[in-house]
Amino acid sequence: GRAVIVQPGNHGYDHRYVAGVLRRFPGRFAGMALADPSPGGGGAAEIRRLVQEEGFAGVRFNPYLWPDGETMSNAVGREMYAAAGALGVPVGHMAFHGLLPLLDDVEALLAAHPETPCIID
Repeated sequence: GRAVIVQPGNHGYDHRYVAGVLRRFPGRFAGMALADPSPGGGGAAEIRRLVQEEGFAGVRFNPYLWPDGETMSNAVGREMYAAAGALGVPVGHMAFHGLLPLLDDVEALLAAHPETPCIID
């Protein structure tokens, strides 16, 4: 079996530490990348790179990192969700303040991209 390493929040979108662990211990860990929804951020292209080149096995959506007034089901969120589904990796939704505030967004993303596996954490 493998243990899951979720991208630490204090590292932000700098995935070098987890990527290094994945390279150093192949097959021992599954890495969960942190989706970057910020304007001009990595978006779907970075998700594709992290999965295809760095070996990450999933993506975490932290709804509290979306720009003010934006939600996970905005255009950037839908594009990242679609990229994860096309790559066959799950998206984990961080429900730090409970699932109910996120439910509409999660339902919209799942309806638009039913091929994307979903995790609620």
